[in-house]
Amino acid sequence: MQKKSGLLIIILFEFFSCRNVPDDKANPEGNLMSDVVGTDSLVVEQLIERSINLYGQGGVHVDISDNYLSEAEEIARKNENLNQLARIYNLTGQRYRNRARYGKAMEFHQKALALATKTGDKHLLGEVYNQLGVVYRRIDDNPAALEMHVKALSLAEETGDSMLIGSAINSIGNVNYNLDRYVTSIEYFKRSLDIAERMNNKLGLAINHNNLGESLLKLGQVDSALSHFFTSLDYNYQINSKIGQSICFNSIGTAYLEQDRPHKALEYLEKALHLNEELGDLLQVAISHSKIGQTYLQTGDLDLAEQHLNKSFAVALDIGSLFQIEEASKLLSELCEIRGDYAGALKYFKMAAAYNDSIINEKNVNHLSTQEAIFESERQRQRIEELNKQTLQQQAILDRQRFFLTIVLILVVAVSFAIIMLIRQSQLRNRYKNVRHQQRLLRSQMNPHFIFNALSAIQVYILEHDIEKSSRFLTDFSKLMRHVLRSSAHDYISLKEETEILGYYLELQRLRFSEAFDYALSIDETLDKEKVMVPPMLTQPFIENAIEHGIRPCETEGFVSVRFIREDRNKMIVEVDDNGIGIEASKKAGEKGKGHESMAIKITRERLDMLRRDSGRNTDMVIMDKKQINPFDRGTLVRIIIPVVEMDRNTKTHEIKLRQKVSQWT
Repeated sequence: MQKKSGLLIIILFEFFSCRNVPDDKANPEGNLMSDVVGTDSLVVEQLIERSINLYGQGGVHVDISDNYLSEAEEIARKNENLNQLARIYNLTGQRYRNRARYGKAMEFHQKALALATKTGDKHLLGEVYNQLGVVYRRIDDNPAALEMHVKALSLAEETGDSMLIGSAINSIGNVNYNLDRYVTSIEYFKRSLDIAERMNNKLGLAINHNNLGESLLKLGQVDSALSHFFTSLDYNYQINSKIGQSICFNSIGTAYLEQDRPHKALEYLEKALHLNEELGDLLQVAISHSKIGQTYLQTGDLDLAEQHLNKSFAVALDIGSLFQIEEASKLLSELCEIRGDYAGALKYFKMAAAYNDSIINEKNVNHLSTQEAIFESERQRQRIEELNKQTLQQQAILDRQRFFLTIVLILVVAVSFAIIMLIRQSQLRNRYKNVRHQQRLLRSQMNPHFIFNALSAIQVYILEHDIEKSSRFLTDFSKLMRHVLRSSAHDYISLKEETEILGYYLELQRLRFSEAFDYALSIDETLDKEKVMVPPMLTQPFIENAIEHGIRPCETEGFVSVRFIREDRNKMIVEVDDNGIGIEASKKAGEKGKGHESMAIKITRERLDMLRRDSGRNTDMVIMDKKQINPFDRGTLVRIIIPVVEMDRNTKTHEIKLRQKVSQWT
């Protein structure tokens, strides 16, 4: 207690020494009362800051709850400062997590969550959720981790906290990385990187570049990964982060091993080793020795490999790192096997297996302790809810008289609301009918320019006495018109009929432009063309746009691909892919028909919205320039997501069911 009091005196002395001398004419009693709370609050902030600095210098050699943090907690609890208490608990939980004590970490994070929820501080709440997500990630509960990080991101966006937004997005990327979803993780790391660049947050830039490199390395893109690793290393040099430099050296060494350049890899792995020895991070020292030993094992330098692997094993054994002991044991077993020492190989193999079992048991214990902490927190929450319920019941009895006085007003409001809802319902019904009429109008008409050009092309073939092409063109044109007129009366047609319409349309366009492009129609084998139903001519405006504005201005031979892909049991993806000049180039060229395209896109979105309401499933449409995906590619990709709809007995049976749903909705 004397030590804590001494800390408080030091902080108070520093605080008062930097304050101005108060005016003698001011009310001394009033100033004293107003300064006490402010002084305590500032003292707590100073204590937290000192605790963070002390912990940063000592790391694992410092107590989790040092004297500074304990004193801060005591003052914050005395003043009932819930915000500061929540921050202290959140920081304590983070420290327990870094030492793999996940049960204790979850216990403190749950305390912080309860206090942050009570204060309503959305910024603090977002930080707590993000830290909870990290704990769940450490115990391999990735779905729960993702839920926490998404909550943190939502709160960060609501408060406009760019730093927390970047951190939450990076955390979501790490969850995807843990789930081997490397392409998705790259998307999140890039988003976090953009935020770090806008804020000139060099630590965020260093972390995200390294994360991007790790994901690209998993995808086999070693050169790109190396570029990100070196960029991360440069930022770590700028902020003088030796831990970050060590991580980058290990990552670069691993990448060179992937390129089968062991000598280059050794150069960086040894740099990482020297840096880790300087930092005194024994776990990283063990990892570095292990990686260097593995590299020498690959080059055939067995004596050097044995030297480093034995060092890794000894350090890991000393600090009790089960994972690193297992890793070193496996590599030593492999070394003994190469030398023909099968007894030694078996000994180390058994040791690796034993430590692997210990790791699994430790994970199970950590998971169990975490779940126990969650259960205890939930039980406390239920107790609080029960007390709140009793309070509400008592208050309800006291407020009953007031309720009878306000019931008339509530009835008036309810009637007014009902009238407004009836008017709104009528408006929605009319709007729904209008959209239906627009859709049918769009389906029943072909582009007048296309019809005129098609007839002109037929005329040219006739005048040139090209009987074969004119006959073929006229036959396909009549088939297309017949299909269009027949499908315009239906909300859904079979996938087979839809592909036939698109085939006739593409063939006519191809003949129009003297076969200047080729096309392909592909249907997923899991889709039954006879049973699966789709909205008619949903992709026709985008095919037309691909030909007219993408391929036609292109000097090389074009290609249009239309694909129907089954994503899962209830979802289908329809893609229109071309190798034309792309969206951006088309805009720069000032292509005509811009209004038509906008109208087609608008009506298509409305059709998808109606389809979503009819089927009760999600729909989506994305139009992107392929250069956004690959800078060396060109063209446009349209991706439409619609539900898989199968007819029951015949085509009309499903349409009747959909109309019944629509009538209930309107």
